[in-house]
Amino acid sequence: MAPRAATSLLLDIARAGEHWIVVGQRGVILRSSDGQHWQQMPSPVDVMLTRVRFFDDTRGWALGYDGAVLETRDGGRSWTLLRFDPQWGKPWFDVLFLDAEHILLAGTNGALMITADGGQTWQSIDTPVLEDGPNLYSLAALGDGSLLLAGERGFLARSTDRGTTWQRLRSPYSGSYFGALPVGEQGVVIFGLRGHAFYAADLRAAEVLSAEAAQALREAALDPTAAAAHINPVSEVSGWTRLENDDYESLFGGTVTADGRVLLFGMNGHVMQVDLTSRRLHRLPAAPESNLNAGRLAGSDLIVVGTAGVQRLPLTR
Repeated sequence: MAPRAATSLLLDIARAGEHWIVVGQRGVILRSSDGQHWQQMPSPVDVMLTRVRFFDDTRGWALGYDGAVLETRDGGRSWTLLRFDPQWGKPWFDVLFLDAEHILLAGTNGALMITADGGQTWQSIDTPVLEDGPNLYSLAALGDGSLLLAGERGFLARSTDRGTTWQRLRSPYSGSYFGALPVGEQGVVIFGLRGHAFYAADLRAAEVLSAEAAQALREAALDPTAAAAHINPVSEVSGWTRLENDDYESLFGGTVTADGRVLLFGMNGHVMQVDLTSRRLHRLPAAPESNLNAGRLAGSDLIVVGTAGVQRLPLTR
């Protein structure tokens, strides 16, 4: 237990019924009913926790380095260890509940696994789209039930069968995506390095990456001449619209509010609101200059987590 846990490096936040749960470095798990006063919960690990998600008001998972997967069934008061693999030593970055029993995990070097029994047994998903071993940072379920997987080096893949098979999509950006947020039935916003963000109004219209194009990308990545040529990392790709941004701060997390606003969080206190009408990102004067990893709306305030810990801040539209 750490007396300064609430001001330590924190990476994610989730809602569990009437409480907020945040996670971060050294296995820290904090719980609050008001977003201002936080109590540290006992944790079975002391590794960095990267993500926390809840299936309902009481059942949730936290995950992180050394293959750690933790489960709570009482709204975050107590946690048990489902998986831990210090020999593997690598992190999980995201978890997606398809239902109470079917759950996906995405992590480093193309690690993608699914459980069909609530985490008792696991199966690796073997798909050609992951043969290059990209870090997988975000899993999103769209309104129509399809899934989007986003990661490093412009990696995007779509599944229409609950993660069994995947199609790699052509990306409008060659840098890393750190998050993906569903918008409407078929829409999605993706975001990542240097403030780059893109919107697909209907992911079904996004162009599939051919095997030949995928091979060309591999060859370009290995070509030092091409790497030194400063090729524009953003390109026009069918199905995607670039969201203009006057800032270049990387965006690490996001949320869709109950009234449909899309908010993104990033370096140096950047909180960006997505305007899908004008296809732009607008900065909100909401946060201090510390890096932000994630945030959620709480009434008229924001609860944000980052390098300065967890803070509740007034939100100005």
